[in-house]
Amino acid sequence: MAKPDKQPKFGANPPGKKKPVVREHCFEDGHPLAWRFGQVDKAGPFAWDIHPFDKFHEVVHKLIEFEDKNWNEITANGSHPIETSQLSAQARSRLIEIERDDLDYLLSLRLSGPNRVWCVKTGHIIRPLWWDENHQVYPVKRDPVDRKKEKRRKK
Repeated sequence: MAKPDKQPKFGANPPGKKKPVVREHCFEDGHPLAWRFGQVDKAGPFAWDIHPFDKFHEVVHKLIEFEDKNWNEITANGSHPIETSQLSAQARSRLIEIERDDLDYLLSLRLSGPNRVWCVKTGHIIRPLWWDENHQVYPVKRDPVDRKKEKRRKK
C-alpha cells in the first residue's frame, strides 16, 4: 500500500520547475509538421531525382525551413493546395500510372521561382511526391507571389 504523504515523481510539475514547451508552429490537428518520404515517385517526368547534389541539398534545406512555420505562414509564401483536376495532362496521367488518381488535391510547396515540391498532405503529415523544377505539374504564365513582388518593387 502506498504511503499517503509521498508525492508522485512523474506527471506533476512542482512550482518553479520546467514546464513543457508548447510549439507555436502547429497545424490544424495540433501537431508540428512531419515529413514522410516513403511514397516519393522515383520514376516518371517529376521523379524525386534532384541533381546535382548541391541542388538536392538546397531543396532539403528549404523543406527543413518549413518545419518552423505554421500553415498560415506556409500558404502566405505561395504554397497552396491544387485540385488534381487542374494539373497538367502529364501530371494527371502520372497519377494514374502510380495509382494515386484517387487524390482530390496535391499540395504545391513553393521553394523559389519555378521550383516546387508536390506533396500529399494529411493533417500535419506531408508526403513529398514529386520534384517540379520548372513548374510543369501546374503550369502558369506567372506566379502570383512573383507578381506581388514586382508590384512592391515598382512602388
